[in-house]
Amino acid sequence: MNKYASYLLLAFICLLTLPLSQAKAEEQQGIYNQYLQPVVTAIDYHTRMIYLLNYEKDKIITVDPFFIEGWPGDVPLQHTMILPEGDRFYVTTDNTDEHSAYIVALKVNDINWDNGTADVILDSVLTVDVPNTPSEFPFVESINNSQAIPNWIVSPSTQIHGPTLLPYSSFAYFTELTGDKVRVVNYKTNEFADVDPISIPGYTEQTHGVMFNKSGTLGLGTGYFFDNSVIDLYKTNRETGQLEAVKQIMLGNGKKHAAFSHYIFWLDERYALTASMQLGKTSLTPPTTRKIIPPSVWLIDAWEGTATRIIKHTKRVNGRGIFRSASDIAVVGNKLYIAEEDSIDHTFGDDGYVSVFDISNRYRPRFIKRFKPGVEFPQGFAVAHTLNPTPDNRYLLVGSWVSGYIIKIDTLTDTVVKVFGPGDGLVMPHGLYAAGGIR
Repeated sequence: MNKYASYLLLAFICLLTLPLSQAKAEEQQGIYNQYLQPVVTAIDYHTRMIYLLNYEKDKIITVDPFFIEGWPGDVPLQHTMILPEGDRFYVTTDNTDEHSAYIVALKVNDINWDNGTADVILDSVLTVDVPNTPSEFPFVESINNSQAIPNWIVSPSTQIHGPTLLPYSSFAYFTELTGDKVRVVNYKTNEFADVDPISIPGYTEQTHGVMFNKSGTLGLGTGYFFDNSVIDLYKTNRETGQLEAVKQIMLGNGKKHAAFSHYIFWLDERYALTASMQLGKTSLTPPTTRKIIPPSVWLIDAWEGTATRIIKHTKRVNGRGIFRSASDIAVVGNKLYIAEEDSIDHTFGDDGYVSVFDISNRYRPRFIKRFKPGVEFPQGFAVAHTLNPTPDNRYLLVGSWVSGYIIKIDTLTDTVVKVFGPGDGLVMPHGLYAAGGIR
């Protein structure tokens, strides 16, 4: 079979796996279009609190998990995922010497935004591993002045990252970034699916989430570690939750490549965007690699299995490219927002930015502006780590776990309209997830 026949076959498979009946499609799509509250969930790395944020009322409720009956104990929190209805969510935890890594299912019985209270109960605790399970990251060290190896990256224990929802299904996905497993949860029963865990050698290692197109027919997994330069393409089974490896898409080639991708944003059924963070070579860089392509943005064609660099690096703060490591991306209309974080060079967390590009022409993005610390962002803002658009695309939330801010941007005017920070009790917020989203 030649390559063009292969592409046509993949496209045909996508069409075959679309919902079988319009009634079923509308019923399932309701899950993603309806939510009870304009709420975003997050955790705090330092205080180990859970945040519920109302982006319409501009209010935050802090929930202390130690007062939730059945909470597994003094465990480090990592990520959150809230279901579209807005009344059930998950919190993932890290492994410790005394505790396993967990996926904790929680239910919100009631929220009073005016009083700042929420009645949250525990539904179930899913155990991911056993206590003191070490991470499986490959050993890596710095070999030059361009690329440091910060301690926050090379975690010694299990971490559960990248929660996503598979459209037209009952499945939520979490990835063991520090290992080689994709965990699959049936969110209707709050139990692991029959296919769990999914481990595909050469694919599922160092994955920070498998992100799905809107029909739920294809998934793309990121390589969130040094010198991981490939995006993993999967075909999905919405009835069982199984993932089937299709191919790997390299960001570049054997002589020069980009690496360390955090998130993926699908533009449509075929095309998606990702961005890279790595600055230079490490001890893991293959000897055949002449150059590491610095932080950049790539357009992925999932049907053809290709990646094209569409935004290059810039060394100037006002430059028309990627200035810092490109951590997260989001698209609202024809505008691409990029979270730029200063977190993996030799001076950690000096600053952080969000750049905006017009992508009316996907292959020739046009630079619009860059949000800067001390200008649009608070003085001292650093490490723009996460971007989370609200389901109606009206606002974009920017999370910085380093400087302790969650910032709300009006996407119509590209202005900051609300800053949540230390005055709201935030210390190290992380893992933002908006009800109604699938990533």
